[in-house]
Order: sequence, then structure tokens, then C-alpha cells
Amino acid sequence: MKRCLALLSLVLSGYLSFAQTTITWGLEDTRTEFKDDASEKGSMSGFFQSHTPVNYPVNNTVTPFGDWWHLLDVRHTNKNYNLAMQFASKFADQKLYFRNIGDVASQSWSKILMSTNGRVGVHTDNPRALFDVGLSTTEQNPNILTTVLGRLYEGDNVGDGTFVGVRAVSSQNLLGPSFSLEHRFYNNLNSAINFCRGYGDFDGFLTFSTSNNTERLRIDAFGNVLIGTTKPRSLLTVAGTITAQKIKVTATEWADFVFEDSYTLPSLYELENYIRANKHLPEIPTAKQVEQDGVDLADMNKKLLQKVEELTLYVIELKKQVDALEATKENKK
Repeated sequence: MKRCLALLSLVLSGYLSFAQTTITWGLEDTRTEFKDDASEKGSMSGFFQSHTPVNYPVNNTVTPFGDWWHLLDVRHTNKNYNLAMQFASKFADQKLYFRNIGDVASQSWSKILMSTNGRVGVHTDNPRALFDVGLSTTEQNPNILTTVLGRLYEGDNVGDGTFVGVRAVSSQNLLGPSFSLEHRFYNNLNSAINFCRGYGDFDGFLTFSTSNNTERLRIDAFGNVLIGTTKPRSLLTVAGTITAQKIKVTATEWADFVFEDSYTLPSLYELENYIRANKHLPEIPTAKQVEQDGVDLADMNKKLLQKVEELTLYVIELKKQVDALEATKENKK
């Protein structure tokens, strides 16, 4: 009996001692442990933090909170396999990363698409629209394809395939494209629409390219359309031949004024003297002027018609003189 009482006393004392001991889980009972190597083989599932991260999304980065990272690590039951599903996030920002190790310690991380105030940002931490695809402030290569809008099934390797995409080119090239909507064929630039910012918000222009990104058409900052040239001479400048079935040119003050009684028709002698002195008809541009400035079709057609109408009046007057001479000749018979 004494032995039973002694044994019971020993058990009760151990129980009371255990009851007075606080059982903790993780550092400071936070359920969180330290793990610096996210790919550490043989570790258990759990919640972790790291100040000297290895195999985390970004290793040894400087932030307002140093290099502190959170890690949610879900491990395989067999510790001999380094298999895990992991989520990681830095203390100082709202970025979230995911990966499945798959027994590959250096397995890369994928950034999870997150929404900020209802806005979704890709390659940017501060989306300025409902859907914003942009470059981060640390992007060292600004010439980056930011968005693929459509792709044909012609290869799926990096850079392969035929696709239409938006490329952020440069913010420093004032006379070149800032952004391009481009069509590529197996990573070779075929055609593109280029958005050029110029020298400011008032000087932007567009270019349209085909066949190996050769510029064919440009709309400059003043609304001038240029085809085959970059030097505007009017609203539409074409360096080449234009073929059309019909061209309509509007004009005012047509040449019918020649037939008004108030119109003074120069004499043929005056016309002859002018031609001898100037080598061209009155009011008609010289060959040199046409070479330099071109021809205003409406104005030229009006002036040519004016000369035809003047010529008609000369012919009528000459006909009258011929008829008068014929009549005089008949009267002398």
C-alpha cells in the first residue's frame, strides 16, 4: 500500500510540474521559426522568417527592413525528397511569390499577380490604371516587350513565333519611338506602328513601318501626312507616283470672268512683247518656280482655262478680221 501511495505521489508531482510549464511553438510562441535557406532539404513544413535569405525570390537585397522575408513552406511527408510548395513575401512590400521546388533547390520563383485598390499591375508596383503593364524603377533594359496581344502557333521557344505586341523602347530617344505596336515573325521585326514623343507633349508623331521595319508613312506633330519622305511640304507629301481613278479639286473664282464685258484682253502685240521678255505666258509660273514649289492644280487649271478663253477671243477677233477682208475683196470684184 505504501508503494502504491509513493508511486501515485510521484505521478501527481510530475503532472503538476508539467502543468506549470508553458509549451511554446516557434520563436516567442509565434509559430514562426528561422530558415535562411528556403531549399533546405529535410526540413519540416511550417511558417518561417529569414534575415539572410538564400534561395528566396531575391537574395540579399537592401530594404527598409533589411533582408527580412516571410516563408510558408509545405513539405512532402518523405524528408528524403526535397519537394515543397512555398509562398514567400518580403517584410517591406506587398509582393507575393510562389514556387514548387520539385527537388530542385535553385527552382525559380513566380511573382503572383496582385491587385492594389482594384488595380492590377504587371511589372510595376504602383499601377496607375485598372490594368497597368509597365517597367519597374530598377529595370536596366528599357527595350522590353511588355505585352503580347496575339500569337500564332509557329513555335513556342523564347522569342519564337509570330505575334503582335507592345514594346517599351526608350524615353530618351526624342526623335525615335517611345512605344511600338509591333508584328514579329520568329523574333524578326516585320511591321510596326511607332509612337514617338518628340520634344514634349506638343511634338509627338506616329510612324508606320512594313517589311523589316522600314518606315513607309508618318503623321507629324502638325497633322501632316508624309509617304516615302520625312520632310513635309504640305498636309500630304508623297515622294512618288499617285494613281487614282478620280481626283476632285475644288476652286473659287473660275476663269469665266474672261468673257465679261469689263475684262480687258491684252493685244496680241502686248502678248508677243511679254513672251519675248519673259519666255512664258502672263500669270503662268516659270519652269524654275514649278521645280521649286510644285503646281497648285486648282489654280493652274483656272489659269490654263483663262488662257484658252483668251485664245478663243483672239480667234474670234481674227475671224472677224478675216471675214471683213473677204467682204472687202468681194466688193472690189
